[in-house]
Amino acid sequence: MNRLAPPVPNDLTPAPSPCPAPPAIEATASMALSRVLNLALQAGLLAHQSGSATHATSLLMQRVARCLGAERVDVLISSTNVGITITVGNQSETAMRKAPHLGADFALLCALTRWVRQLEDHALTLAGAEDALAALATPCPHYPLPLVVGMVGLACGGFAALFGGDPVAIAITTLGAACGSAVKTWLARRHFSPAVFATVASFVALLLTGALRGLSATPSAALAASVLFLIPGVPLINAASDLLNANYLNGMVRLTLSAVVVFGIALGMSLALRMIGL
Repeated sequence: MNRLAPPVPNDLTPAPSPCPAPPAIEATASMALSRVLNLALQAGLLAHQSGSATHATSLLMQRVARCLGAERVDVLISSTNVGITITVGNQSETAMRKAPHLGADFALLCALTRWVRQLEDHALTLAGAEDALAALATPCPHYPLPLVVGMVGLACGGFAALFGGDPVAIAITTLGAACGSAVKTWLARRHFSPAVFATVASFVALLLTGALRGLSATPSAALAASVLFLIPGVPLINAASDLLNANYLNGMVRLTLSAVVVFGIALGMSLALRMIGL
C-alpha cells in the first residue's frame, strides 16, 4: 500500500504562526518587575527616613531601577510619602508608601551608597541585592543612651569654650545640655512633636544652666551654648538642597519644620529666662 508523500513546501506556503509566550514566562517577567520595583522603593524609603535630600533620594531610586533593567523610572517624593513607577517594554508598575521621618543616619546613607555601587558594578544579583538591603534595614544596636547624652553635653560644652566661657561655664553647659538631651530623647521616643520636645528640652537645659550661672564669670557663654544641640541642622541643609534643585515643596516643608523647632527653642528659653529672673 502506497503512502501519500508529504507536500513539498514552496514560497507560497504560509509560515507557521509563532506560538504565544507561555503564561509562566509572562508571570516570571511580571514577578521580576515587582521585585525591582520593591527593591528601588525600599532603598528610597531608607534614604528618605535617614535624612537624605529629595534629589539624592530620587537619584538613588533611579540608579537602583536602571541598573536592574528598568527602561524608564519616575519618582515622586513628598515629605511623608515615596512613590515610584518603573517601565520595562510594555509593562509598567507603580508603588507608593508612607515614609515617616526618623532622623539622620549618615552611616546608613553611606552604606546605601556602597550598596548601589555594588549593584552598578554587577557585584550583586537581584536576590543578593535584596538580602543585602534587608540587612541594612535591620536596626542595629545604637550607642547606650548615657553615652549619647554625655557626648551631646560635651559638644555643647565645647561650644561654650569657643564662645569664651571659663571652665565652670563649660561644666555647667555640659550638665545642662546633657539633661536637656535626655529629656528630648525621652519625649521623641514617645512620639511627641518636634515643637513639644524642642520647647521642653530647651526649657530644662537653660533652666539648669541658668540656675548655676552664678558659679561662672562668663554665664552668657554657658546660656547661649546650652541649647545648641536642638538646632535642626540637617533639615536646614536639606531644605537648602531641595530649593536649589527645584524641589520647592519639600524644601518649604523642611524649612517650616525647622522654623517650628526654632520657635520651640525660643519659647522654652523665654520661659526659663523668666523663671531665673533674666
